[in-house]
Amino acid sequence: MLALVSLGSAVLTGCPPKHEATLHRSTPLDRVGESLPEPETWPRTFPSAQGPDIVLQRPPRSIVTLQPNIAEMLASIGAAGHVTGVDRYTDYPPDMARKPRIGDILSPDYEQILSINPDLIITSRGTSTEVLAKLRGFGFQVLGIDPQSLSDIFSCMKMFGRIVGTEEQVDEIVGKMQRRATQIADSAGAAAKIAGRPRTVFVLSMDPLFVAGEGSFIAQLIRDAGGLHVISVQTPAGEPSPWPQVSRETLVTAAPQVLIFASQQAGQSDADRGEALLARLRDDPAWAQLPAVADGRVYIIEDDLITIPGPRLLLGFDRLIRCIQPDADMKDSPEAEAIYREAGMPHSTPPTNEPHPINSLQ
Repeated sequence: MLALVSLGSAVLTGCPPKHEATLHRSTPLDRVGESLPEPETWPRTFPSAQGPDIVLQRPPRSIVTLQPNIAEMLASIGAAGHVTGVDRYTDYPPDMARKPRIGDILSPDYEQILSINPDLIITSRGTSTEVLAKLRGFGFQVLGIDPQSLSDIFSCMKMFGRIVGTEEQVDEIVGKMQRRATQIADSAGAAAKIAGRPRTVFVLSMDPLFVAGEGSFIAQLIRDAGGLHVISVQTPAGEPSPWPQVSRETLVTAAPQVLIFASQQAGQSDADRGEALLARLRDDPAWAQLPAVADGRVYIIEDDLITIPGPRLLLGFDRLIRCIQPDADMKDSPEAEAIYREAGMPHSTPPTNEPHPINSLQ
């Protein structure tokens, strides 16, 4: 996955909660006979993170997505059939990867988009004002989303359910995901009270060296997973940088007890890559100084599970906890496995019997 480009354009403010669909519950017996709320009708208004709110007269038959996480969210709620075009980086799930390509947020293929003539285009903050203006100038409805956390992702999925008119089914799917997220976060918190919170760094790229900064959604995931996020670099504007380029000396000062690498850094396609990565780090004088390297607490997580703010981030969060708080009670069960499968994710439980202390969580 093109991690740097994708992350730089996908770290966004979430879907405003005021437009979330509520969970549907049965009417209490003491309220039988009272009138129930009327189902939401059309037209419907949806908040956009970029530009004005949009108004849809009916569920869109044709949706074009300009980011991989948008395509994944739509697929996870059963709305893949509404999607008629995706960006060049969308490769999951397979049925989305087979959709027509429309360029990306930096260089959309306007001719292809015009030929598709979608009812709705969904994009993110990384889309320039020039691109947005051109798309709207063609008369298209353009919705911007901005997810920076699992809660934001769940809110966006619920909003997409309202957009395609399947909010009740989507509420059920998202409700299960929310409960699983709370369950494993509580387990991580309980483990952290006993074992403490290890100093943790997520490495996006080794050369050049980019890491998750305080302004990233991964920083919050690390805290929720029972870790202590220790990299904070300011932008020229004085704000926390989400993905700063840092020196190895910065890492030495941060002294991480846990290092987590995006899988693109490992080089091999099997479990041996973990040992190769650890050996490479121990041969480097700077990396070898880090407590995480000395103790073998170096982990690899598949890029797309942890760097794309979409439904698979729940699985990435699951694996992050297993790295940071290995003694956490993750309450693995067939029910938990079913939640991941229903949301279109691969298997939930990573290998736990690695022969070497480094773990490749694939």
